[in-house]
Amino acid sequence: MLNKINQNNSIILMLSSIILNYILLLIPSLIFVVKLNIFFFFLLNFFYFYKLNKDIFLLIFIIVLIIICLGSLTYQWDARSLWLFKAKRIFIDESIISIKDNYALFSHPDYPNIGPAFIAGFSKLIGYWNEVFPKLALTLMYIPALIILNKYFKNNSFLLVIWLVFFAIGKFTVNGEMDGLLSIYFTLSVLTIYNLIIQKEESFFPFLTTILLIIILSLLKNEGFILALILLFISATTLIYKKQMNYKIIFFFILALVPGSIWQLFTMVIDISNDNTPYNYNFENFSDRIVEIKNYFLICKYVVLNEKFLLSVIFFIIVSYFSKNISTFIFGITIILIYTATLFIAYLSTPLDLEWHLSSSATRVIKPMILFLFIFSVYNINNKNKVY
Repeated sequence: MLNKINQNNSIILMLSSIILNYILLLIPSLIFVVKLNIFFFFLLNFFYFYKLNKDIFLLIFIIVLIIICLGSLTYQWDARSLWLFKAKRIFIDESIISIKDNYALFSHPDYPNIGPAFIAGFSKLIGYWNEVFPKLALTLMYIPALIILNKYFKNNSFLLVIWLVFFAIGKFTVNGEMDGLLSIYFTLSVLTIYNLIIQKEESFFPFLTTILLIIILSLLKNEGFILALILLFISATTLIYKKQMNYKIIFFFILALVPGSIWQLFTMVIDISNDNTPYNYNFENFSDRIVEIKNYFLICKYVVLNEKFLLSVIFFIIVSYFSKNISTFIFGITIILIYTATLFIAYLSTPLDLEWHLSSSATRVIKPMILFLFIFSVYNINNKNKVY
Protein backbone atom coordinates (compact mmCIF):
# COMPACT_ATOMS: atom_id res chain seq x y z
CA MET A 1 0.00 0.00 0.00
CA LEU A 2 2.81 2.43 0.91
CA ASN A 3 4.33 2.02 -2.55
CA LYS A 4 1.24 3.72 -4.01
CA ILE A 5 1.65 6.79 -1.82
CA ASN A 6 3.05 9.86 -3.56
CA GLN A 7 3.93 13.28 -2.17
CA ASN A 8 0.39 14.64 -2.43
CA ASN A 9 -1.12 11.56 -0.80
CA SER A 10 1.36 11.66 2.06
CA ILE A 11 0.47 15.29 2.82
CA ILE A 12 -3.25 14.48 2.84
CA LEU A 13 -2.74 11.43 5.05
CA MET A 14 -0.54 13.26 7.57
CA LEU A 15 -3.00 16.14 7.95
CA SER A 16 -5.90 13.66 8.12
CA SER A 17 -4.10 11.71 10.84
CA ILE A 18 -3.87 14.81 13.04
CA ILE A 19 -7.60 15.47 12.60
CA LEU A 20 -8.55 11.79 12.98
CA ASN A 21 -6.69 11.64 16.30
CA TYR A 22 -8.88 14.51 17.50
CA ILE A 23 -12.08 12.78 16.35
CA LEU A 24 -11.13 9.41 17.85
CA LEU A 25 -10.51 11.01 21.25
CA LEU A 26 -14.19 11.89 21.42
CA ILE A 27 -14.76 8.27 22.49
CA PRO A 28 -12.56 6.70 25.24
CA SER A 29 -13.20 3.15 23.99
CA LEU A 30 -11.32 3.97 20.77
CA ILE A 31 -7.98 4.58 22.48
CA PHE A 32 -6.39 1.57 20.76
CA VAL A 33 -7.35 3.04 17.39
CA VAL A 34 -5.82 6.34 18.54
CA LYS A 35 -2.50 4.53 19.07
CA LEU A 36 -2.74 2.90 15.64
CA ASN A 37 -3.45 6.27 14.05
CA ILE A 38 -0.41 7.92 15.68
CA PHE A 39 1.73 4.94 14.68
CA PHE A 40 0.49 5.38 11.10
CA PHE A 41 1.46 9.07 11.30
CA PHE A 42 5.02 8.05 12.21
CA LEU A 43 5.04 5.41 9.51
CA LEU A 44 4.01 8.01 6.92
CA ASN A 45 6.81 10.31 8.07
CA PHE A 46 9.39 7.55 7.88
CA PHE A 47 8.19 6.52 4.42
CA TYR A 48 8.17 10.11 3.16
CA PHE A 49 11.73 10.87 4.22
CA TYR A 50 12.98 7.44 3.14
CA LYS A 51 11.30 7.30 -0.28
CA LEU A 52 9.86 10.66 -1.34
CA ASN A 53 11.95 13.44 0.19
CA LYS A 54 14.41 15.04 -2.24
CA ASP A 55 15.51 17.87 0.06
CA ILE A 56 17.97 16.68 2.70
CA PHE A 57 17.91 20.14 4.30
CA LEU A 58 14.24 19.63 5.25
CA LEU A 59 15.10 16.41 7.08
CA ILE A 60 18.06 18.04 8.84
CA PHE A 61 15.92 20.99 9.91
CA ILE A 62 13.25 18.70 11.39
CA ILE A 63 15.85 16.60 13.24
CA VAL A 64 17.35 19.79 14.72
CA LEU A 65 13.89 20.93 15.86
CA ILE A 66 13.27 17.55 17.53
CA ILE A 67 16.63 17.64 19.35
CA ILE A 68 16.06 21.21 20.57
CA CYS A 69 12.52 20.37 21.67
CA LEU A 70 13.62 17.33 23.70
CA GLY A 71 16.48 19.27 25.24
CA SER A 72 14.48 22.30 26.40
CA LEU A 73 12.31 22.81 29.48
CA THR A 74 8.62 23.71 29.38
CA TYR A 75 8.53 26.76 31.60
CA GLN A 76 6.21 29.21 29.78
CA TRP A 77 2.82 29.65 31.45
CA ASP A 78 0.70 28.94 28.36
CA ALA A 79 2.73 25.88 27.37
CA ARG A 80 2.78 24.36 30.87
CA SER A 81 -0.54 25.41 32.40
CA LEU A 82 -2.80 25.59 29.35
CA TRP A 83 -1.78 23.25 26.57
CA LEU A 84 0.22 20.55 28.36
CA PHE A 85 -2.16 20.56 31.31
CA LYS A 86 -5.10 20.01 28.95
CA ALA A 87 -3.12 17.32 27.13
CA LYS A 88 -2.42 15.52 30.41
CA ARG A 89 -6.13 15.58 31.24
CA ILE A 90 -6.98 14.12 27.85
CA PHE A 91 -4.22 11.51 28.31
CA ILE A 92 -5.66 10.42 31.68
CA ASP A 93 -9.36 10.69 30.80
CA GLU A 94 -8.83 9.35 27.24
CA SER A 95 -11.33 11.86 25.88
CA ILE A 96 -11.38 15.51 24.80
CA ILE A 97 -14.95 15.79 26.14
CA SER A 98 -13.73 15.51 29.73
CA ILE A 99 -13.32 19.30 29.78
CA LYS A 100 -17.11 19.65 30.12
CA ASP A 101 -16.70 19.41 33.92
CA ASN A 102 -15.17 22.93 33.77
CA TYR A 103 -12.29 21.82 35.99
CA ALA A 104 -9.23 24.08 36.41
CA LEU A 105 -10.51 27.28 34.83
CA PHE A 106 -6.96 28.67 34.73
CA SER A 107 -6.24 26.18 31.92
CA HIS A 108 -8.97 27.70 29.73
CA PRO A 109 -10.87 24.45 29.04
CA ASP A 110 -13.02 26.28 26.49
CA TYR A 111 -10.09 26.79 24.12
CA PRO A 112 -9.95 24.54 21.01
CA ASN A 113 -7.71 21.56 21.73
CA ILE A 114 -6.55 19.72 18.61
CA GLY A 115 -2.97 20.39 19.75
CA PRO A 116 -3.39 18.90 23.26
CA ALA A 117 -5.31 15.98 21.70
CA PHE A 118 -2.33 15.19 19.46
CA ILE A 119 -0.01 15.40 22.47
CA ALA A 120 -2.26 12.98 24.37
CA GLY A 121 -2.45 10.55 21.43
CA PHE A 122 1.34 10.65 21.01
CA SER A 123 1.83 9.98 24.73
CA LYS A 124 -0.66 7.09 24.64
CA LEU A 125 1.40 5.48 21.89
CA ILE A 126 4.57 5.88 23.99
CA GLY A 127 2.67 4.43 26.96
CA TYR A 128 3.25 6.93 29.73
CA TRP A 129 3.42 10.63 30.59
CA ASN A 130 6.32 12.69 31.84
CA GLU A 131 7.20 16.38 31.83
CA VAL A 132 9.73 16.25 28.98
CA PHE A 133 8.72 14.44 25.79
CA PRO A 134 4.95 15.14 25.34
CA LYS A 135 5.46 18.63 23.86
CA LEU A 136 7.45 17.00 21.07
CA ALA A 137 4.07 16.10 19.54
CA LEU A 138 3.44 19.78 18.75
CA THR A 139 6.81 20.02 16.99
CA LEU A 140 5.89 16.93 14.97
CA MET A 141 2.75 18.75 13.80
CA TYR A 142 5.07 21.08 11.88
CA ILE A 143 6.23 18.24 9.62
CA PRO A 144 3.28 18.18 7.15
CA ALA A 145 3.31 21.98 7.11
CA LEU A 146 7.03 22.07 6.28
CA ILE A 147 6.51 19.44 3.58
CA ILE A 148 3.85 21.64 1.96
CA LEU A 149 6.23 24.62 2.11
CA ASN A 150 8.85 22.42 0.45
CA LYS A 151 6.31 21.68 -2.28
CA TYR A 152 5.71 25.40 -2.93
CA PHE A 153 9.33 26.57 -2.62
CA LYS A 154 12.40 24.87 -4.05
CA ASN A 155 16.17 25.12 -3.55
CA ASN A 156 17.30 28.60 -2.42
CA SER A 157 13.71 29.80 -2.02
CA PHE A 158 13.04 26.98 0.44
CA LEU A 159 16.20 27.80 2.41
CA LEU A 160 15.02 31.40 2.63
CA VAL A 161 11.54 30.31 3.73
CA ILE A 162 12.97 28.04 6.45
CA TRP A 163 15.11 30.91 7.71
CA LEU A 164 12.05 33.18 7.74
CA VAL A 165 10.04 30.57 9.67
CA PHE A 166 12.77 30.44 12.29
CA PHE A 167 13.09 34.25 12.34
CA ALA A 168 9.34 34.84 12.62
CA ILE A 169 8.32 32.20 15.17
CA GLY A 170 11.65 30.95 16.56
CA LYS A 171 11.25 29.24 19.94
CA PHE A 172 7.53 28.69 19.35
CA THR A 173 8.44 25.73 17.13
CA VAL A 174 9.75 23.83 20.16
CA ASN A 175 8.42 25.37 23.39
CA GLY A 176 5.01 23.70 23.60
CA GLU A 177 2.95 26.80 22.75
CA MET A 178 0.42 26.99 19.95
CA ASP A 179 1.26 30.31 18.31
CA GLY A 180 3.94 28.93 15.98
CA LEU A 181 1.57 26.25 14.68
CA LEU A 182 -1.14 28.86 14.29
CA SER A 183 1.22 31.03 12.25
CA ILE A 184 2.40 28.34 9.85
CA TYR A 185 -1.03 26.74 9.33
CA PHE A 186 -2.55 30.16 8.70
CA THR A 187 0.17 31.01 6.19
CA LEU A 188 -0.32 27.72 4.35
CA SER A 189 -4.10 28.21 4.35
CA VAL A 190 -3.60 31.58 2.65
CA LEU A 191 -1.20 30.14 0.07
CA THR A 192 -3.47 27.24 -0.87
CA ILE A 193 -6.58 29.42 -1.00
CA TYR A 194 -4.84 32.06 -3.10
CA ASN A 195 -3.70 29.38 -5.54
CA LEU A 196 -7.24 28.06 -5.78
CA ILE A 197 -8.49 31.55 -6.60
CA ILE A 198 -5.88 32.60 -9.16
CA GLN A 199 -5.02 29.34 -10.87
CA LYS A 200 -8.51 27.86 -11.06
CA GLU A 201 -7.35 24.45 -9.89
CA GLU A 202 -9.61 21.62 -10.95
CA SER A 203 -7.88 18.67 -9.26
CA PHE A 204 -9.25 17.56 -5.92
CA PHE A 205 -5.89 17.60 -4.10
CA PRO A 206 -5.63 21.39 -3.55
CA PHE A 207 -9.26 21.54 -2.38
CA LEU A 208 -8.76 18.72 0.12
CA THR A 209 -5.45 20.15 1.34
CA THR A 210 -7.08 23.52 1.95
CA ILE A 211 -9.98 21.93 3.85
CA LEU A 212 -7.62 19.99 6.12
CA LEU A 213 -5.38 23.00 6.77
CA ILE A 214 -8.34 25.21 7.70
CA ILE A 215 -9.87 22.54 9.94
CA ILE A 216 -6.61 22.30 11.89
CA LEU A 217 -6.21 26.10 11.92
CA SER A 218 -9.70 26.64 13.35
CA LEU A 219 -9.12 24.04 16.10
CA LEU A 220 -5.70 25.26 17.27
CA LYS A 221 -6.83 28.40 19.12
CA ASN A 222 -9.75 30.83 19.16
CA GLU A 223 -7.59 33.16 17.07
CA GLY A 224 -7.34 30.38 14.49
CA PHE A 225 -11.11 30.25 14.15
CA ILE A 226 -11.21 34.04 13.72
CA LEU A 227 -8.45 33.87 11.10
CA ALA A 228 -10.37 31.17 9.22
CA LEU A 229 -13.48 33.39 9.18
CA ILE A 230 -11.40 36.31 7.88
CA LEU A 231 -10.04 34.11 5.08
CA LEU A 232 -13.57 33.03 4.12
CA PHE A 233 -14.70 36.65 3.92
CA ILE A 234 -11.66 37.81 1.90
CA SER A 235 -11.84 34.84 -0.47
CA ALA A 236 -15.52 35.42 -1.22
CA THR A 237 -14.94 39.17 -1.63
CA THR A 238 -12.00 38.57 -3.99
CA LEU A 239 -14.00 36.19 -6.15
CA ILE A 240 -16.91 38.63 -6.33
CA TYR A 241 -14.55 41.50 -7.21
CA LYS A 242 -12.97 39.45 -9.99
CA LYS A 243 -16.46 38.49 -11.20
CA GLN A 244 -15.56 34.81 -11.14
CA MET A 245 -17.49 33.55 -8.14
CA ASN A 246 -16.49 29.94 -7.58
CA TYR A 247 -19.16 28.33 -5.42
CA LYS A 248 -17.06 25.17 -5.23
CA ILE A 249 -14.33 27.02 -3.33
CA ILE A 250 -16.81 28.74 -1.02
CA PHE A 251 -18.63 25.47 -0.33
CA PHE A 252 -15.43 23.63 0.60
CA PHE A 253 -14.30 26.57 2.69
CA ILE A 254 -17.56 26.67 4.68
CA LEU A 255 -17.31 22.90 5.06
CA ALA A 256 -13.83 23.33 6.55
CA LEU A 257 -15.22 25.71 9.17
CA VAL A 258 -17.78 23.19 10.46
CA PRO A 259 -15.54 21.42 13.06
CA GLY A 260 -14.37 24.73 14.53
CA SER A 261 -17.95 26.02 14.60
CA ILE A 262 -19.13 22.87 16.37
CA TRP A 263 -16.47 23.33 19.06
CA GLN A 264 -17.42 26.99 19.59
CA LEU A 265 -21.10 26.01 19.81
CA PHE A 266 -20.33 23.09 22.14
CA THR A 267 -18.49 25.30 24.65
CA MET A 268 -21.32 27.84 24.58
CA VAL A 269 -24.13 25.30 25.05
CA ILE A 270 -22.32 23.37 27.81
CA ASP A 271 -21.23 26.72 29.31
CA ILE A 272 -17.53 25.82 29.43
CA SER A 273 -15.56 28.84 30.56
CA ASN A 274 -12.18 30.03 31.87
CA ASP A 275 -10.90 32.19 34.69
CA ASN A 276 -11.45 35.37 32.62
CA THR A 277 -15.07 34.59 31.72
CA PRO A 278 -16.61 36.63 34.57
CA TYR A 279 -14.77 39.64 33.13
CA ASN A 280 -15.21 38.78 29.50
CA TYR A 281 -14.85 41.10 26.53
CA ASN A 282 -17.86 43.38 26.50
CA PHE A 283 -19.29 46.49 24.87
CA GLU A 284 -18.99 48.54 28.07
CA ASN A 285 -15.21 48.21 28.09
CA PHE A 286 -15.12 48.95 24.38
CA SER A 287 -17.29 52.07 24.66
CA ASP A 288 -15.15 53.42 27.52
CA ARG A 289 -11.85 52.91 25.71
CA ILE A 290 -12.79 53.79 22.12
CA VAL A 291 -12.96 57.53 22.88
CA GLU A 292 -9.49 57.68 24.47
CA ILE A 293 -6.76 58.41 21.93
CA LYS A 294 -4.01 57.13 24.24
CA ASN A 295 -5.41 53.60 23.91
CA TYR A 296 -4.80 53.60 20.15
CA PHE A 297 -1.21 54.75 20.64
CA LEU A 298 -0.73 52.04 23.25
CA ILE A 299 -2.06 49.31 20.94
CA CYS A 300 0.06 50.62 18.06
CA LYS A 301 3.13 50.54 20.31
CA TYR A 302 2.75 46.83 21.02
CA VAL A 303 1.15 45.60 17.78
CA VAL A 304 1.87 47.83 14.80
CA LEU A 305 5.36 48.93 15.97
CA ASN A 306 6.50 45.39 16.70
CA GLU A 307 9.98 45.24 15.08
CA LYS A 308 9.43 41.97 13.21
CA PHE A 309 5.98 43.06 12.06
CA LEU A 310 7.38 46.32 10.68
CA LEU A 311 10.16 44.41 8.89
CA SER A 312 7.65 42.01 7.36
CA VAL A 313 5.42 44.88 6.17
CA ILE A 314 8.38 46.72 4.62
CA PHE A 315 9.61 43.52 2.95
CA PHE A 316 6.13 42.82 1.58
CA ILE A 317 5.71 46.37 0.23
CA ILE A 318 9.15 46.37 -1.45
CA VAL A 319 8.58 42.96 -3.06
CA SER A 320 5.08 43.96 -4.20
CA TYR A 321 6.44 47.17 -5.74
CA PHE A 322 9.12 45.43 -7.79
CA SER A 323 6.95 42.45 -8.76
CA LYS A 324 4.16 44.81 -9.80
CA ASN A 325 1.59 42.20 -8.80
CA ILE A 326 -1.31 44.36 -7.61
CA SER A 327 -3.64 41.41 -6.91
CA THR A 328 -1.20 39.80 -4.50
CA PHE A 329 -0.58 43.12 -2.76
CA ILE A 330 -4.29 43.86 -2.31
CA PHE A 331 -4.98 40.32 -1.09
CA GLY A 332 -2.18 40.48 1.48
CA ILE A 333 -2.85 44.00 2.72
CA THR A 334 -6.58 43.28 3.08
CA ILE A 335 -5.82 40.34 5.37
CA ILE A 336 -3.45 42.47 7.46
CA LEU A 337 -5.89 45.37 7.79
CA ILE A 338 -8.84 43.20 8.79
CA TYR A 339 -6.83 41.17 11.31
CA THR A 340 -5.25 44.32 12.77
CA ALA A 341 -8.69 45.94 13.09
CA THR A 342 -9.90 42.77 14.85
CA LEU A 343 -6.99 43.05 17.31
CA PHE A 344 -7.83 46.69 18.00
CA ILE A 345 -11.46 45.79 18.75
CA ALA A 346 -10.40 42.87 20.98
CA TYR A 347 -7.93 44.93 23.00
CA LEU A 348 -10.31 47.86 23.35
CA SER A 349 -12.88 45.39 24.72
CA THR A 350 -10.59 43.56 27.15
CA PRO A 351 -11.67 43.39 30.79
CA LEU A 352 -8.01 43.39 31.85
CA ASP A 353 -5.62 46.27 32.25
CA LEU A 354 -4.89 47.25 28.65
CA GLU A 355 -1.11 47.67 28.88
CA TRP A 356 -0.68 44.45 30.88
CA HIS A 357 -2.81 42.54 28.36
CA LEU A 358 -0.82 43.97 25.46
CA SER A 359 2.56 43.28 27.05
CA SER A 360 1.59 39.67 27.78
CA SER A 361 -0.01 38.77 24.44
CA ALA A 362 0.64 41.23 21.58
CA THR A 363 3.97 39.67 20.55
CA ARG A 364 2.27 36.28 20.18
CA VAL A 365 -0.92 37.30 18.40
CA ILE A 366 0.90 39.26 15.69
CA LYS A 367 3.15 36.32 14.73
CA PRO A 368 0.70 34.84 12.17
CA MET A 369 0.81 38.13 10.24
CA ILE A 370 4.61 38.33 10.41
CA LEU A 371 5.17 34.84 9.01
CA PHE A 372 2.39 35.27 6.43
CA LEU A 373 3.86 38.52 5.06
CA PHE A 374 7.38 37.13 4.83
CA ILE A 375 6.42 33.88 3.10
CA PHE A 376 3.77 35.46 0.89
CA SER A 377 6.48 37.91 -0.26
CA VAL A 378 8.77 35.04 -1.27
CA TYR A 379 5.83 33.47 -3.07
CA ASN A 380 5.33 36.77 -4.87
CA ILE A 381 9.01 36.84 -5.91
CA ASN A 382 8.74 33.32 -7.35
CA ASN A 383 5.63 34.26 -9.33
CA LYS A 384 6.54 37.82 -10.35
CA ASN A 385 6.26 37.04 -14.06
CA LYS A 386 2.73 35.71 -13.76
CA VAL A 387 -0.22 38.03 -14.29
CA TYR A 388 -3.29 37.32 -12.15
